[in-house]
Amino acid sequence: MFFPYNTDAPIYYWPYVTVGMIVVNIVAFVLEIANPEEVISVYALAVGDGLHPIQWVTNNFLHGNVVHLLGNMIPLWAFGLIVEGKLGPWKTLVVYLGIGTVYGFIVQLLMLGHEPSVCLGASAIVFGMMAISLIWAPENNMFCFYFFVVGFRVFCDTSYEIGVKYLVAIFLGLQILLLCLIGGELSSEYLHVVGAIVGFAVGIILLKTGLVDCEHWDIFSVWAGQHLMTPEDRAKAYAESPAGKREAEERERRRQEKVARQLDMILTEVRLALHEKNPLPAFHVVKRISSENPRWMLPEPELLQLIQQLGEKVHYQEAVEAIHFYLAHYNAKKGPIQLKLAQMYLLKNQPRTALKALMQIDPKTLDTTYLRYYQNLRTKLESVQTRDTYELVEDV
Repeated sequence: MFFPYNTDAPIYYWPYVTVGMIVVNIVAFVLEIANPEEVISVYALAVGDGLHPIQWVTNNFLHGNVVHLLGNMIPLWAFGLIVEGKLGPWKTLVVYLGIGTVYGFIVQLLMLGHEPSVCLGASAIVFGMMAISLIWAPENNMFCFYFFVVGFRVFCDTSYEIGVKYLVAIFLGLQILLLCLIGGELSSEYLHVVGAIVGFAVGIILLKTGLVDCEHWDIFSVWAGQHLMTPEDRAKAYAESPAGKREAEERERRRQEKVARQLDMILTEVRLALHEKNPLPAFHVVKRISSENPRWMLPEPELLQLIQQLGEKVHYQEAVEAIHFYLAHYNAKKGPIQLKLAQMYLLKNQPRTALKALMQIDPKTLDTTYLRYYQNLRTKLESVQTRDTYELVEDV
């Protein structure tokens, strides 16, 4: 005899469901003994006799004898420790019943034309749990009990350790070999392999969807060598992987959507302030947001309106800053806005700075009206700049 009974895999949840399912199986076996023929005829998995959904579940709780029961319950305990220890009780219950139900459906479906027979036992679920354990904890060990009698010698050990990957490979490999030898006929080996296939699918799906955390000790992480990496190296490797890049792109998309919603709210706030002829709060909002998001700027019509209202309200310094915002982001009215800038500096009693701003304008880009204003303003500034001694000292 050879049975696993414990594991060194991390166990984060007490195995309530595993113990509960063992108890249910024992109780079902006791009830089965009281009236075996009727119970088996109704609740065992009938093959070659159509589809019976209730049997997809109930057959997993019936057993042929005490040895059959013990042979399933002992490994169920061992592999249940790994699965429930990582997954938690409620998810484990769904997995347990799900493997059994899907296995029952597949077998009845594939065997519709088979000679009528019945199948029973939790072994398909046990092999499903084995498969999940291989996916989630291949590098962990199982503590096993073995008892052999050879001649007059007894070999017994209660602390033998074997890797999960080797133990599952032995159990499952033996089933596959026997199944091949009998030509793939309906047998316990057939049922075990079907249960293992369902388990593999369930284990991979739960792992890839993030419903279970194997802390990079799952079979895929082990293959990739991630279980030996530092957290920093692992994070870097993930960031460079296709999945990591997709996650980063999705994160950036959500961030941009959030920023866009916030900017829409801010734009509404600025427009309301301009509508109420209250440009100063609007300016401070624009200044703050543009410093936080250098690529963002108020739309051109609203920015021109803001510049105009700041000038009308004698907020010359703020108007100058708003004009610089415009010149950094827009070009359509560059010439007239530069004239406006020179005007704001003049109104701030800074004629020399105003003249410097004026000299940045290409007169050829101005229409007749703006050109006349440009010439008049330049003449005025050139006549007064020598008297602006305070500004000269300030600029130095």
